Amino acid sequence: MNMKQILVVSILMALVAVVVVKVYPNYPSGKLGVLFYYCTSSHEDRREVKATSAGVAGLPLSSDTQISIIIHGYTESSFRVWILNLTDALLVAEPGSLVILVDYWDLVTISRPYMMANTRQIANTTAQFIDLLVEERGVRLSKIHVIGFSLGGRISGLVGDRVKSGTLGRITGLDASYPWLPPKTKDEFLDASDAALVVTLRTSTIGSYSPPGHIDFHANGGHIQPGCSTWYLPKTAEQVCSHYRAVWIMVEAVRHGNSAFPACRCDSRESFVHHSCTCETVNHFGLSPNTSAHGNFQFSTNAAPPYSQPLEHKN
Repeated sequence: MNMKQILVVSILMALVAVVVVKVYPNYPSGKLGVLFYYCTSSHEDRREVKATSAGVAGLPLSSDTQISIIIHGYTESSFRVWILNLTDALLVAEPGSLVILVDYWDLVTISRPYMMANTRQIANTTAQFIDLLVEERGVRLSKIHVIGFSLGGRISGLVGDRVKSGTLGRITGLDASYPWLPPKTKDEFLDASDAALVVTLRTSTIGSYSPPGHIDFHANGGHIQPGCSTWYLPKTAEQVCSHYRAVWIMVEAVRHGNSAFPACRCDSRESFVHHSCTCETVNHFGLSPNTSAHGNFQFSTNAAPPYSQPLEHKN
């Protein structure tokens, strides 16, 4: 994505934030800070949990409990429809698990310097919460899976850097993005050093600045997604549509397990489309990828749900 496109996307995101502020003049205020909610299959509604020793003491978990931590994107909150769908899917796919929702809506601002500072605050608070789970409840870091979309993907990398109790088990970055301008230092990226396993999904040029993880999935080349390119949508809207496709691919992948989104190890979309890659190594995007198969993986999708397609030219 060139500088002109970055500027257009930044302006669009800023306009969205301005509209939200006009609709909710007293919110966000910055007073609430970062909120945490937990969800289990035994409770119909989410429940707030404080990032304190007393707060985590009341969580229904053990050292073996699988924990998914979802971090939303810029101008969003943890009440977005995709988060509700992903939460339900995770609780079904992983019985007895716990889903933690990180909500930083009250810290969203259109000011780049303030948002950069707030991003670090969100990451610090979330890392401290994870350290509390480890120190107070004996949770194993290998059981923690952080899932971040858009700016949340970037924040998940910062969280991995800041956890003091060890190395996170896994991070999944869903089209991890960097509003305004790309980061200048390694600490600001989501990369392979942030967890024992870092999986990325790329669906738009908004997330194109994210460096490699251990396993990098590219849906339709990681650019315009099928169904997002129409004559009446401007290019910026096509990118936003493609950007959000990442979350729905994740939801579908969790719902269907390892039967969905088979991907061919291949460095480029062009080589994949022209069958230049042997596809001897196949991986599946979702909760249980082959962790020994690292590298770039390409797959194609449908324009509407179900998005998953069979890998037709697998050797």
